[in-house]
Parts: sequence; structure tokens; C-alpha cells
Amino acid sequence: MKFLSNILVLIIIFFTACNKENDIIMPDICNGIITDTLGTNDSARIYMPNAFTPNGDGLNDIIIPYYLNVLSIEFTIYDQKKAIVFSTNQLYQGWGSTSAGSNTSTKYYYKIQAITSGNHKIRMCGDLYKLSCLPNNTTLYFLDQLTQTGFTNPTSETLPNCR
Repeated sequence: MKFLSNILVLIIIFFTACNKENDIIMPDICNGIITDTLGTNDSARIYMPNAFTPNGDGLNDIIIPYYLNVLSIEFTIYDQKKAIVFSTNQLYQGWGSTSAGSNTSTKYYYKIQAITSGNHKIRMCGDLYKLSCLPNNTTLYFLDQLTQTGFTNPTSETLPNCR
């Protein structure tokens, strides 16, 4: 009987530790997409920021992937209800939604499908945030942090902390 009570305690702890805020499962739009930007052996790369701040200050006002040796792309952004809010097949075109309001962050999802200069496919999927403040305990990468080797520089963006 002691064995069964230990299992019951484990199950209770497991379910009480779960909550919707910690759910990191991508929506159905990402099913079957394997993030692969290095497996092409032709020097093609895609780096995707996971945050932007459309506040009109000239810094990180749009969300756009950074490409190296990519010939074509399909870039789509979805809201939390899986509705498409932005889609393009034009290289170097991004989304610059209006600001979310004061002290908010809104989560979106993106999907990128590209053809490299070596005629390989690169696909990526993930989440991103439209911000007017900086949320706690979130690692953010902005467009102004990008170099040809990835995200290396600190951002120049100045935002208040979210309340």
C-alpha cells in the first residue's frame, strides 16, 4: 500500500505543477517542421529575432528574419488563434504591426520555409513577442542584435519593465 500512496503523491505533484502559462507546445502550424538552418552544407542561414517593439522609435519596429544565401522564402506570422496576421514571399519584407499598448506583450508564432542558393530547403518555426514593455524571465533577441554570425550584440532598445 505504501507503493501506491507514493505513486498518488507523485501524480498530484505532477498535475499541480502544470499551468497554461508554462505551456511551451507550438500550435498545429509547427507540426512536422524541423528547425534546420545548418544542415544544408551550403553556408545558408536564417536567424529569426523573437521580439520586436513597434513603437516608432526606429529600433526593432518590424519583425523580419535575417538571411544569408537564401533565394526564396515564405514567411508567415500567426496569432494565438492560428489566424494569419502577416504573410510574404518577398525577401527582406517584415511585419510592423502597431504597438500593443502600454505595458503589454503579445505572443505570436512564425513559420519560415526557404530555398537556399544551393537549392536546399530550410524550415523554421517558433514564437515571437510584440512588446511595449520587457517581460520578466524571458530571453529576447531583437533585430538590432544580429550580425552575420547570429545574435551577439546587446540591444539598443529601451523599454520599461512590464507590471
